[in-house]
Amino acid sequence: MALESAYQPLATSPSNESNLDEQKGRHRRSRIDIPFTSFILSRRKLVLAILLSLSLISAALFSLPALKTLYGSPIELVPAENPYFQTGGIWDHNDAIAAKLYRCEALGLLRNTSLPLESNLRPSAEEEAALTAEGCGTNETTIIILASLWFAEAYSGTSNTGESIYAQSVISALNANNYSYVFTSLGWYNPDMKKTVELWNQHRWNVRMILADPDQVNVCWNPEHNCTKSEANPEGIEAWRLMSFWYWDTIGNPLGPTFTLSPFAKTPNTLMSLSIEPTCKRLPYLPSAYRPHPPQAWLLAKQVHYLDNTTAFSWTLEALTGLQKEFGIHVKGGMVDDDAETLKRVKAANIENVGRLGKIEFYEELAKSSVLIGVGRPRISPSPWDALCVGVPFINPILEWDEEDPKDRSKWHAQQWHMTDLDPPYVYNVHAHDIVGLRRAVHAAIHHPIESFIPEVMTFKWVRNRMGEIVESDWRTKAKGILEERLRVGEGALFVM
Repeated sequence: MALESAYQPLATSPSNESNLDEQKGRHRRSRIDIPFTSFILSRRKLVLAILLSLSLISAALFSLPALKTLYGSPIELVPAENPYFQTGGIWDHNDAIAAKLYRCEALGLLRNTSLPLESNLRPSAEEEAALTAEGCGTNETTIIILASLWFAEAYSGTSNTGESIYAQSVISALNANNYSYVFTSLGWYNPDMKKTVELWNQHRWNVRMILADPDQVNVCWNPEHNCTKSEANPEGIEAWRLMSFWYWDTIGNPLGPTFTLSPFAKTPNTLMSLSIEPTCKRLPYLPSAYRPHPPQAWLLAKQVHYLDNTTAFSWTLEALTGLQKEFGIHVKGGMVDDDAETLKRVKAANIENVGRLGKIEFYEELAKSSVLIGVGRPRISPSPWDALCVGVPFINPILEWDEEDPKDRSKWHAQQWHMTDLDPPYVYNVHAHDIVGLRRAVHAAIHHPIESFIPEVMTFKWVRNRMGEIVESDWRTKAKGILEERLRVGEGALFVM
């Protein structure tokens, strides 16, 4: 809806002379009353016009695409496109990449890009521009095999889990750097690497690295599968090209943490950061003054059973009901109805559940909220980072702590433990079951709204640059150092360079 159409034209008195005469006669006004009345009407019109203009200017300054009524109403948020990510069919995408490489080969423009080019072999700027004009640029012909299921799920648009959101961030960064990629996942609970081996053999002189789930990497390391390079399988994939794509903090690769790529800095693994910026910025920032009244509190919970009557739920339904009564807020969530008994209690607590939402619908609800309340599960979800990006503070339940020193953050284990170093007004870390602490945090969050906030290492610019560093790194030399150390100490799985 266009901004102007949100306003209804005001009813005004008739202004032509015959109508004015009719009014004058009906009300027996003197001639001197008529211009005075017209003057008052003109002043009213002027004031209303000024107010309307100010409202329009204010809305434009805040980039608000549409207002439904003049005062304090919800806003229709119109999403923009993410220029670095589109969904599609994974096998159609693979065919398109193969066709591009075959075309470049037919033109005599396909080079070996399986290793970062030495400085003396890199094309000049003019040469690179000519290659790129033909679709055969250096990055365009550098292939990353995306073996992990989460890449296929993200590209197909079939999942909103933390892993698939991370995968989408990686794909967006690859696109922004003009790298090419192909998919080889064979579906859920299937770590088979046959498709990966097939595409490796097809594009081996252009494959730079493979991003796979830890289970897939382990399968590939098994000599029975003829996947990795060995004395018996000299044409196999070099072990150092197999990078573990791993959302969690543990080590997920036989070569150790260096070859385990994870989205957060507070782990021993190599940081391949996550950026939700291209997605959350698809919606314009919504100033707190334009958010719903009463304020909306959104629950970080995927399933209704997260609010069950156990200690795993960081608060209680009664506590959430109390928040609504005390602060005049509306508690809301988008949860799968997986527990009939808890669902009854949720409804009785006057908590609105809108059910499972699509990605944009979720962002719309989050952007209209004044606070995001964690409930203890799910762990390390990216949604709290989404919340900060759209200007919504997060209440982070601390699930474990040192009883002797509850303020010792090094001992905290929270629902989003990568946020425990952040403070109000962005993140309110509250010990689970501390209802007074919860009340104080909700009150502070509502009365101290924040602007959009994204940590530097999660900005898309930083993530894009980091992706370039990872793809262009000398992983072969790093693996050689690991192998030499294992041979020296006589420990660890060995591999063929």
